[in-house]
Amino acid sequence: MKTLLKITLLGFLLIITFSCSKDDSSDTPVIPEATVTNMSPLSGPKTTVVTFTGTNFGTDVNAVQVFFDAIEATVQNVTDTQIQTTVPPRAFEGEVTLIINGTEITGFTFEYIIVDINVSTLAGSTRGYTDGNSLNARLDSPFDIASDGQGNFYIADSFNNRIRKITPDGEVSTLAGNGQQGFEDGIGTDAQFFLPLGLTTDNVGNIYVADTFNHRIRKITPEGVVSTFAGNGEQGFEDGIGTNAKFSQPNGLFIDSSGNVFVADRNNNRIRKITSEGIVSTIAGSTAGFANGTGTAAQFDAPTGITMDSEGNLYVADSVNHKIRKITQNGEVSTIAGSIQGFADGTSNIAQFNVPQKITIDNQRNLYISDLANNRIRKITQEGIVSTLAGSTVGFVDGTATNAKFNTPNGIVIDNSRTIHVTDVNNHKIRKITQE
Repeated sequence: MKTLLKITLLGFLLIITFSCSKDDSSDTPVIPEATVTNMSPLSGPKTTVVTFTGTNFGTDVNAVQVFFDAIEATVQNVTDTQIQTTVPPRAFEGEVTLIINGTEITGFTFEYIIVDINVSTLAGSTRGYTDGNSLNARLDSPFDIASDGQGNFYIADSFNNRIRKITPDGEVSTLAGNGQQGFEDGIGTDAQFFLPLGLTTDNVGNIYVADTFNHRIRKITPEGVVSTFAGNGEQGFEDGIGTNAKFSQPNGLFIDSSGNVFVADRNNNRIRKITSEGIVSTIAGSTAGFANGTGTAAQFDAPTGITMDSEGNLYVADSVNHKIRKITQNGEVSTIAGSIQGFADGTSNIAQFNVPQKITIDNQRNLYISDLANNRIRKITQEGIVSTLAGSTVGFVDGTATNAKFNTPNGIVIDNSRTIHVTDVNNHKIRKITQE
């Protein structure tokens, strides 16, 4: 009897345990996977309200994240079939990513429209030479600017014959050069330059300088050690290795990820290449003039600026021809914008420049040019449309794009947030252009 009672009781307990297990599992909710079928609108400026429609979104705002160009947006409202969010500033690249209840959804793109462009002063006061706080520091005809990816900027402070540095917190210091016009390799202020007009930086912190009137390309290590990378100081034209090569007033520089330095060799009317081993060759150009073609069949007239896109194409500010040129990897030279000397926005074949100097490029392959004698910063889209980004008549004014004024802008560099920094030569300042 006792044995039968024990068996009955054990069976009862097993039934209860099994029933509880079934009840527990049935209480666990199964969340269906979200799907997004539509996004509207597809373009707009910052703060645009974008609505996503689909299914299984839930209603928890905290379970939904939306990113425009990897920048997280503010989610305003969520229903099971609709998400409303606000486009954040500077979401330039267009890719949209949603994370809904842990599920990542991609495949939508948003065309960001820039509506606010403002010009301010980053560094410089009156003409002269003083280190210190950025707005108290003094520069003398800064001709070019480069950045190192760490928020530092380097300035070819040309008439001071120095290379200056601006830290992210706005401190201006002298990296190299003692102010005396001359030629000397050495450390920091023991070195000498002669009107340096061009700069570029590599990915390990070295700075390359177009020491224009010494007809050399110089190198500065992060520790401030200055050496001669290429050129023997004799003005002329000769390809070769290192200091056997000759340049004639080299100007704009660009370095690629392999350590090749590209030189706009102004008075030789050529685009030169220096490998990381110091071998100098000519990519394109010959005598002064204007001609499209391949390699030495092409002609430039005083090229001063150079940059490269992600596919290895070079872009050149051909200053005296008042045009922007393109060089493919096989050396084919074409004209992408510019007609006669002057000022005109519009399609590439009717646009006009007036002594374009330096050039830079953003991640969407828009080009930005310092249009020196027009005192403006110009933009060329991939489709070849030329517009004025900032600037008007000659002078000095900070403010909105069309109200701002420059006085012979020259060096130009852009970062991933599309903030542009410009050397404003005859205002002896570094200007900053923000876009939102």
